[in-house]
This record gives sequence, C-alpha cells and structure tokens, in this order.
Amino acid sequence: MTVFVTGATGKLGPHVIASLVARGERVRALVRDPGKARPLLPADAELVQGDFAAIPTVEAELAAAATMLLLTPHGPDMAAVQNTLIDLATRAGTRVVKVSGTSAGIRPDGPDACRQHFDAEKHLADSGVPWAVVRPNGFMQTLIVAMAATVRERGLIANPLGTAGISLVDCADVGAAAAAVLTDPRHDGRHYVLTGPAAPTYAEIAAVISEETGVDVKVLDVTPEQAGDAARARGLSDWEAGHLTEMLGMFRTGASEYVTTDVEEVTGRQPRSVRDFVRDHRHLFTG
Repeated sequence: MTVFVTGATGKLGPHVIASLVARGERVRALVRDPGKARPLLPADAELVQGDFAAIPTVEAELAAAATMLLLTPHGPDMAAVQNTLIDLATRAGTRVVKVSGTSAGIRPDGPDACRQHFDAEKHLADSGVPWAVVRPNGFMQTLIVAMAATVRERGLIANPLGTAGISLVDCADVGAAAAAVLTDPRHDGRHYVLTGPAAPTYAEIAAVISEETGVDVKVLDVTPEQAGDAARARGLSDWEAGHLTEMLGMFRTGASEYVTTDVEEVTGRQPRSVRDFVRDHRHLFTG
C-alpha cells in the first residue's frame, strides 16, 4: 500500500512514518525541504518536494496513493487548507485519515483551532470518500518538553491548569495508532480519541519529574492568559499565543481529563505514561 503523508516533519509526522515503514508500507512524504527533512525521517520514506499550494504535485500523489494522512499545522487558515486537500482526495477517490485535535474542544463553539477541526471533520464526512479520524489529546512532546526547559533553567514548571488533570499522550503511541488506521479500512467511519493511561495534574507531573531525575521541581501557578503572554514574548504570533491561551483555558476546566482505551484497541498495547516519557527523556530535564 502507498500512503501519502502530509505534515511529515512536525512532532507527530515522523512517528507515523516510522510506524508505517515498520509495517512494510510505502510512504510518500510531502516536504518543503528534502535536505532538512531527510535526517528526521526513516531512510525508506520517499520524499516529495512541495507544499500544500503545489496542487499538481498533490494531485499526482493522491492519484497514486491508497490513503492520505491529513495533518497540517495549526493556524488561522488550517480548515481552508485541509478542506482543499479533502476536495483533491475526493476527486482522486483516495481514502483520508485525518489527525484532528483534542476531542473535548471539537465543536462549533470550541477554541478556534478546534472549531476549524470540527469544520474539516464535517467536510470530510460529507465528501463521499472513505475516512477515519484520530483525535489525540495534548502531546507529551509539546507540554512536557516545554516543562523540561523551565526545569533546567529555573527548577520549576509553570502551572496554568490549577488542579485540573490532562491525559497527555506520547506521539509515538499516536503514530502507531494512526499507522494502524491508515492501513486497515475496517476503521473507516470511526473517530478514535487517543489519550495516555491517566490524567495527572501539573503538580503530579512535577512530582514524577522530581522522582525520575532527582531535581527538586517547584510548581508556579499562573493563569492561561499569563502563559499566553509569556509565549508571545518568546516570539509566538498573536494567533499562536491566543490559541495557547484558549486551549489552556479549556484544559483548566478539566475538559481534557478523560481517559480512553482507544490506543490499546487500535495498537494492541497500552499507551505510555508520563513517567515512561520522563524516564526515557531524563536528559532533557538535567541538561
């Protein structure tokens, strides 16, 4: 089977591609810069130079592929980009597996990025092509890696969630689940909500980091707005900082404390825990 992969070089894409290659599938990955992408991806992945605006290139890849992984960066035009790709897949008759966002927010009145995912999911469901959707919760590679930087620099993590927990998921588990869905049409028409095995609070995560690294990690309570302002000061765009503020505000209500068994259902194994991730990435916290 040939799988056409978009979003190949972000936090998640390399994990999906690695899992597909391990399954023996042919992968064609759309990348802007093959030279930069090559070290990030398995040697067996075939690189296609282009971007989402390279319509003839995308059309040719879709015509030759059995399935497309629909994964694009968050941004104010995310839904428009994804809907265009869905339309191209529809014309080619190519099955689509979409990576969506945090399930709790995918509704018409959710945070902007989640509203856009809602719109794209609906467009996909109405398209007429076979489809499936995976909805991962927050990535460990995003939130815990960000914590590692402040642990190294200041011996603390900033907590914008108060006492709410969040069922963070490892991109490796999302990649394995996405690869399974991409290669098996029995998953068509399904939404898989992917989480870790538990929903720890930031205080509990800090305790795990301390136990696994030997660093005395303190917790500094902040508001979602303060976290967004700090991100803006580090160079994030207004949209990105606003997106972060919205998502943290939703997480703070406890909306993403849900835990599912979907990773195990799809992959046959339990998802990795925060402790597993910290233990395997101890060097990030200690420098």
